[in-house]
Amino acid sequence: MKFKSLMLGSVAALFAVSGAYAADAVVAPEPEPANYVKVCDAYGSGFYYIPGTQTCFSINGYVWWQFGANSNQADGTDTPGYYDSDHRGWKTSSRVRINFDARTETELGTLRAWARIQADWMGSKVGDGPVGMDQAWVQLGGFAAGYGESSWFYQFNNSTLNYGSFSWGGLYYSYQERSQVRYEFGGKQGIYGLVSLEDPADEVSYVPDVVARIGYGANWGAVAITGAYDHNYGESFPGSSGSGAFVVKGEALFNLPGTPGTMFKLAAGYASADSNYGADNPMVGESFVGGPTFGHAQWYALASLQYQVNPNLALIASGEYMGNLYERFTDKTTSENAWAAEVSAVWLPVKDFEIRPEIVYTKADHLDGTVSGFLRFTRYF
Repeated sequence: MKFKSLMLGSVAALFAVSGAYAADAVVAPEPEPANYVKVCDAYGSGFYYIPGTQTCFSINGYVWWQFGANSNQADGTDTPGYYDSDHRGWKTSSRVRINFDARTETELGTLRAWARIQADWMGSKVGDGPVGMDQAWVQLGGFAAGYGESSWFYQFNNSTLNYGSFSWGGLYYSYQERSQVRYEFGGKQGIYGLVSLEDPADEVSYVPDVVARIGYGANWGAVAITGAYDHNYGESFPGSSGSGAFVVKGEALFNLPGTPGTMFKLAAGYASADSNYGADNPMVGESFVGGPTFGHAQWYALASLQYQVNPNLALIASGEYMGNLYERFTDKTTSENAWAAEVSAVWLPVKDFEIRPEIVYTKADHLDGTVSGFLRFTRYF
């Protein structure tokens, strides 16, 4: 009992001392209410309001690693492979891509700033992969100005017919990035289109290249006609020909009924001369001994099928024919032709993780065929 009384007395004495110094104690201020980041659902998932503003902001991207191979024998008898791997060998590569997207609604439409930073490590024996600004855009309503994928194959407000085939590579559809200013109208339903002025970059001139599209979209798919005027298709600075090239293509995509995600695409085009908007092919920049250097094709035809097996697995098969290859930087055709075929699969074993094998066979007249491809693992975020 004496011990218990002693302990109680000690505790009471401590409280008494604390009370005596209460007036001198430092009192921490009450925390202000936390200004939590709010979800912005106006533009889909992944957007949040920047605190204190009405601007919605998103950061997303991916990281991939892939293994690639090519059967080209490097002896001048094989068609160049679609995927640029070491001859008769394999190599690995990695990529990191981060997209920044800021959007605000205004009385003139959505005000948007969009940028992409990307770094690629392409199998170099030494050194790291460089980091660069891959694309950068400013948009207000249908107006857009910036550096990025050409409007020849890419449209913001209706992406149904963007790129080439359904695979990652897309086969041969004249991929290029341009500094440009464009105006887009319409959307996924009804009439849509664009007009774009693009910087050729490889010419000394005050005249831009011009691209225009008119299309129609519906639940069944979309159709579109795209035309381009390449005002100087010559060899640059200021161009050996001094002449312009006209290029036109028609595209159609059909959503097959009863199988959501299953689609069939057809495309065909014609170019009046060798132009960057014309159909590229495995022989661009190549030549036979004593012969001309080849450029883009005079015409092409492409077909692509994507079969959605289930929500996590899609199978892709495509083919393309490129006829009458031009002599480079001229309007002179040759008798050379080329074609390509591909098979691909897209599998998502879990959300945001993709496994993608892709194999492409390329064949030019008078050369043996080449098989190239990759197996890629991608983590999206």
